[in-house]
Amino acid sequence: MPPKNSTTRILLGSTIRAVRKERGYTQESFAAKAEIDRSYYGAIERGEFNLTVNKVLQITDGLGLTAADLFERAGL
Repeated sequence: MPPKNSTTRILLGSTIRAVRKERGYTQESFAAKAEIDRSYYGAIERGEFNLTVNKVLQITDGLGLTAADLFERAGL
């Protein structure tokens, strides 16, 4: 069972979700594009996992953002 969600992970996950929706992707279609398992990707959006730098870059590349843009949008 994943540890309790932290505020930072929740903010990051909700920002990723918002950008994904802005770009017109479903969770499933974006997870496929970013080559991330769909259930794992859903957990990322819910803030259930600490992300590695590589995973952040994988997501931001798929969204067409820089990591700095993502963190700025999240207020982090």
